[in-house]
Amino acid sequence: MEGVNDTARAWIAKRFFARGVGGVLMEPMKTGRAAVLALAMACGAAVAEEGGGPPRGNPYDVIGKIFQPFWGVLLAESNGANRAAALTLEMSEASGRLPAEMRGAVLKAAVEFPDKVRLEAPVMGETFIVCRNGNKVWAVPGKKAEFLISQFKVKPKTGLNLNTPIFLPITPAQAIFLPALFSVKRADVAEVEELGGEQYRVITAGLMPELARATGAEDFESRAWVGKGNSLRRVEVQREDFKAVVDLREVAFSKTLPASTWDPPQDATDVFHTTPEMLEGLLYIVMNSLKTGEGDAPWLSAK
Repeated sequence: MEGVNDTARAWIAKRFFARGVGGVLMEPMKTGRAAVLALAMACGAAVAEEGGGPPRGNPYDVIGKIFQPFWGVLLAESNGANRAAALTLEMSEASGRLPAEMRGAVLKAAVEFPDKVRLEAPVMGETFIVCRNGNKVWAVPGKKAEFLISQFKVKPKTGLNLNTPIFLPITPAQAIFLPALFSVKRADVAEVEELGGEQYRVITAGLMPELARATGAEDFESRAWVGKGNSLRRVEVQREDFKAVVDLREVAFSKTLPASTWDPPQDATDVFHTTPEMLEGLLYIVMNSLKTGEGDAPWLSAK
């Protein structure tokens, strides 16, 4: 990433981290698009690598390869044919200002370019689903969706680009700069660690010092466990007041997903219907209510 204009990098960082991934990294669970982008961050695709072990090359190249396959799903900038992905993630650890009850929460997500996304998670004692299918958005159970909307005072977001599954404050052209925004610790050493009987490359990184100061995130640090094929197995994110660990359990890329993916369950009788302008708010309330019980209030409140 040598030669990248510093002004451009600073602008991208402020847009991408403060308004996008920053919703999770800097103010955890702040925005719905950050939640789904965090899920995307916890995915890697099978990219051919010589040998059968974890990648040992330049860590910035590895970071780029982790993200690259997902741009074809989220931003339609890919040489491959895959335009859909389905994944399962587990919140293995949550501490600090993240409630410990979030530990063990399993989330299932599906994304298909250009206008489909689905998130399924445990909320208020049962499975909660939010889905966008083109110009239609639905959530089940509907009454709890309406309750949470009122609790968080969620309102429609206008002026969003509806030509991608979720709104991301980044373009395909800007996406290539993503690795340059990190500052990898011990970049000249390929640290390897065993996890679940497999060998993984562990990459530890913060933000570039100038960008960390610009976004008020000098204390931000992340660790990624990367396996063969540049696929992520685990992501750890921490700041002074919280720590979160997300494990990737399953991931599959494909040209499309079954049409039934984007429809409410056949036995669902309580369905909340709305428009794409409410998608971000619905994703937000799910991520802020993970593993709440039937009688619990949402863990985190909107600002």
